[in-house]
Amino acid sequence: MSQHTRRGRIGSQTAKRQPSIQRSGSPTGQEVSMALPSQCGNSSVPESDGMFFETFTALAGKQEIVRIKTKKKEDMNRDKTPPLETNIIGKQKGYQLSSKEFQLLYIEVLYTIKHKIGTTSGGHTPYIHDLYAYAQDSFGVSPEDHATLLARASEVKAPIVILNVSVVKAKNLEAKDANGFSDPYCMLGVIPASRLAEEEISDEEEKKNKKRNPLRKLSGSFKKKKAQKKKEGIPAKYIQTTTVKQETLNPVFNEKFRFDLEDVERDMLHLDIWDHDDESSVFDAAKKLNEVKGFKGLERVFKQIAQSARTSSSGNIDDFLGAVCFRLSDIPSTGIDEWVDLEARSTKSNVQGQIHLKLSLATREDRGIPEEDNWNDIRQHEDLMAIFIEHEIRQCQNDVYKWSGNLPQEATTILHQHAIQGDITDVQKSMCRWLSFSRKHMEHPIDYTFLLKLLQDLNDKWMPGSLSREEEESLTDSFLLFRDFCLALIRKQHDIFPPSNNAAFHRLEYMLRCLACMYKSKLFQKCCPFERDMQSEINHSIKKGTQAWYEHMSALVKPQVRDEDNILNSLVDLTNLVNMQLQKTVDYHNELYISTVGVKYFNLIYKQLDKFLTGEINSHIEDELSEALSPRLDNFNEGKSLLNIDNPVRIQMTVTSFELYLALKHFNIYRSHLTCEYEDQQLAQMYQWFKIAVQRWLTLAKLKLTSRIQRAVELDKEINMLEFGETVDSMVKHTTSAVDVCCSFSQVIEFWRQLAWPEAEDAYAFVMTMTDDLSTNAMFYADLMHTKLKNAGYYDEEGQFDITEQLCITINNIEQVRRTLVPLPDQLDYANIQNEMEKVHGDKVGSQARIALLNVIRNADANMINKIQQVTDRVADRMRPDIKKDVFHLCWAPESVPAQEAIHHLMEYLDSNLFTLNSNLLGSNFDRILSSIWVEVLEEINEVLDNEKVSNEGKTMLFYERLHDSLAILIEFFHAGQKGLEMDKLLCQQYKKLERKLSLHKMPTTKLIEKFYQEKVAEQEMATKSDLGLLNVRVHYRNGLLSIDVLNGQDIIPLDTNGLSDPYVVIQLLPQHVFPGEEEQQTKIKKKTLNPSFDETFEFSISPTQCQTDGATILFTVMDHDMLFSNDFAGEAYFPLNNIPGIENSPAFGQLREVALPLIRPHASETGSLPVLEARQSWDKEAAEFVKKRRTIEEKADSN
Repeated sequence: MSQHTRRGRIGSQTAKRQPSIQRSGSPTGQEVSMALPSQCGNSSVPESDGMFFETFTALAGKQEIVRIKTKKKEDMNRDKTPPLETNIIGKQKGYQLSSKEFQLLYIEVLYTIKHKIGTTSGGHTPYIHDLYAYAQDSFGVSPEDHATLLARASEVKAPIVILNVSVVKAKNLEAKDANGFSDPYCMLGVIPASRLAEEEISDEEEKKNKKRNPLRKLSGSFKKKKAQKKKEGIPAKYIQTTTVKQETLNPVFNEKFRFDLEDVERDMLHLDIWDHDDESSVFDAAKKLNEVKGFKGLERVFKQIAQSARTSSSGNIDDFLGAVCFRLSDIPSTGIDEWVDLEARSTKSNVQGQIHLKLSLATREDRGIPEEDNWNDIRQHEDLMAIFIEHEIRQCQNDVYKWSGNLPQEATTILHQHAIQGDITDVQKSMCRWLSFSRKHMEHPIDYTFLLKLLQDLNDKWMPGSLSREEEESLTDSFLLFRDFCLALIRKQHDIFPPSNNAAFHRLEYMLRCLACMYKSKLFQKCCPFERDMQSEINHSIKKGTQAWYEHMSALVKPQVRDEDNILNSLVDLTNLVNMQLQKTVDYHNELYISTVGVKYFNLIYKQLDKFLTGEINSHIEDELSEALSPRLDNFNEGKSLLNIDNPVRIQMTVTSFELYLALKHFNIYRSHLTCEYEDQQLAQMYQWFKIAVQRWLTLAKLKLTSRIQRAVELDKEINMLEFGETVDSMVKHTTSAVDVCCSFSQVIEFWRQLAWPEAEDAYAFVMTMTDDLSTNAMFYADLMHTKLKNAGYYDEEGQFDITEQLCITINNIEQVRRTLVPLPDQLDYANIQNEMEKVHGDKVGSQARIALLNVIRNADANMINKIQQVTDRVADRMRPDIKKDVFHLCWAPESVPAQEAIHHLMEYLDSNLFTLNSNLLGSNFDRILSSIWVEVLEEINEVLDNEKVSNEGKTMLFYERLHDSLAILIEFFHAGQKGLEMDKLLCQQYKKLERKLSLHKMPTTKLIEKFYQEKVAEQEMATKSDLGLLNVRVHYRNGLLSIDVLNGQDIIPLDTNGLSDPYVVIQLLPQHVFPGEEEQQTKIKKKTLNPSFDETFEFSISPTQCQTDGATILFTVMDHDMLFSNDFAGEAYFPLNNIPGIENSPAFGQLREVALPLIRPHASETGSLPVLEARQSWDKEAAEFVKKRRTIEEKADSN
């Protein structure tokens, strides 16, 4: 490699080098599964196989586009005028008036206007001329005919005006009886205008009458309060009484009275309330009064009443409770319904309380028929209202559905006058409104909201017995006609009430509400007791309408030429139409029908459409589609069979088959909206029809994938990944082949996602095939890219090695494709397949199925990682010579050179090359190369340390300390502030070995000796049993003295010829530099035993600080005493002093216990502190002495 290449642009400061390692991609070590691109990198690649995968994955999008276009078209009609019902189901002809009836009705209207009664109020018009004009305009009568008919109406005798009085109740009356209550009743009558006109009674005559006749209750109460002259008597027909209500101050009467009037403009109504008295009763007198005929008899009765009446001591009449008086000319045409304050008869009367009265005017004609028989008036009222409705509808032109149903002031005034003159009750008026509007609604689209109000008003006003038999029969006919008309609309609702039209769907809603209101009403149940319930009628209409709609749609899509492809397309279109209809049902109709009429609309629709669709598809499968969806499958391994399925005609048929499959799958999805059990599963099992087609597609897809990958590699070119958004890392190098392969894989996965195969065993087989095909083709792509790199000379040993973009692109491409395999278990839903298999075959089979699928991916993943690793290892191998040179420079620089300078060349080289790699590699690939280079650096440094030359020259601690500092710099460099290699990868075995070696070499000798004893303690603790036997001791610290109890030995090794030993124990405190001046001590010799009992205590005067020093240890050495030769070594044991009882943070004395120490044998080691001390013997006397002692002990131990 050239010097320019080796020496990078970045300086020696570590902080400046880190950006070459920091990556813009994923966090360190994080496995990122690539979001598969939806577009190819090179358009020529998919075009090479006729857009095979794209055609299939676009099927769902195609159906969605159809739905979107349909919805867009429907949205355009959302605010348009709704379809006209009568244009679709025909106008229903109602009853038509004959010419004579029409003329008589007009005369009746003119007569009603002419004899208008009551003052105008309540929104009615007071102008007679306006009423005549509106009537003429509504009836369409010419001025000449109007004048003629008005003259005829004027010739008819004027009607008799009637006053209707309802005495409802009174409240807060005065108590007249001793028990604190009264026994009230009312006496009321009409004072005729003829009597009001007579002379007034003079004041003197008033006084005389008062003296002669103390009882002025009746005669005096019917006078005008301002000294009007009272008539001598009142004809009996003008006086009525209510019943007596016993012991109450708040009587409830609810009694009705009628009075014929002479002059409505001047007559008056007068009402008294009395307290009934059994001894002298005005009530009884009044009852007799009503039996009198003529003036003279009335006068005699008054005299009898006066004689029997009583007065109080104060002179007041004691049973008068109050009075009210009304001028009849003040009563409006709408009547009066109010509480009226009771008035006193004079200033001496004590009166309190109110009375509730209802007053209204009416007329009657002397035609020789009972007054209560007003059926003809009611029919006229209905016909008159129908004519007014027709007139208002003509004014609306084409926007009748927007009309609120409210008639103008002139029409309501005429109808009101006709009602009161015909004595038509409120419930009869409501009936007439319903009859006329419901009749007209079958000719014009009258607002159903208004019709609902009419129904509710009729229901609210009706009471049993309030209508005659004829009236109820008329309502029966009206209800049934309305029901039949609405049911006819429901059968055609798809055309009449499209949910995309707001006004139309609003009409459907309120039409259903009208039906529900009608069926729930007691009036309907009274009139139509034997009719079927509403839900049954609506269900029947829905079924009929659905059948008609389906037959119409089936005829529309029926192909002209009946071949396989056309039939498949027609079934696709029909199923899509059905699906869109079901979607409307879910979005609009179902909730509407449930909430308004309690009909589960979706259940009815789905079951019917399922039946129709299943029958149609089955018939075609048995006939025309037997080949396209044949259950016979050829052996696809034969070339002839492959050619048979890989042709444009067969592929197109397969495409259409899958389009039908997706449409039917979408249909089956709607099954989840069913709220009832549905036994028919035939269409739910429709996937069986397409099993063979799926197998064909998978076989063909594998071939297409392999062919497409080869073509992608051939046409490979570098691309700007920013064009693909966030689907891949945009800051690294790729080529089109990686994108093409990933795109093809994504389309295979998308195909399976759309397929959503429901049957477990088939799904497992299909997914296994798909997983194997994707994995095989991913490895095939890795092989092609690796071969391409090899052919470019990457593995050549000769020539200069440079890190090129092609190298980075190759491993990036392989890594990118490898990542597509990572999310396959989720994308192909392995978990669901396992669950389904477990349901069918048990947990074991399900688990095995998932493991088998995962193993395919793992094998492919390992294969591709191995391919990448081959490339990355090659990079590290080719960089090794340069790394070796820089490591050599680091190691052999003068000891005075600091680590930052000594490592400069190595860091500069790494920074230069890693910058190129970081700029072009995916994060995971960069991690792999970093790891390989890191290991190379560690191995080179370790190799230098193991070099014989280093060992022979006896490098000092400064040498190793600089290397240790350099290692820390390298860690910081490769970690790059958590943006480089993760610490667990940096702290690999090679690093731990090197760091341990450098840490030991840079320690002072005393620390190394302490480290040695720490190692021996650790070795002692690891020994659980020993062939050399056990030594039992007890150790504690108290008052500055270390007490050591040597108790006994067990199974000491025999070292004498007699098979026994003469053991004793030597006790030493080590290291010596921690315990200077402390001499070793020993036990007595125990003759001829392998289980000696010593029971001796030894004391050492030392400080707690000495005990807590690192490596502070008691060394127990067991020796065999020999009289003639040197004593033999029998074993040793180490006991740490930092955790004995009596030392701070150590166990208390209560826990003092005997410790059994396994005896161990010293041995030479190539690791640890002793070899490091041994390397210092040439220049460190302390180390040399320590090593010598240890080697002597080892030799003595080895000699036994």
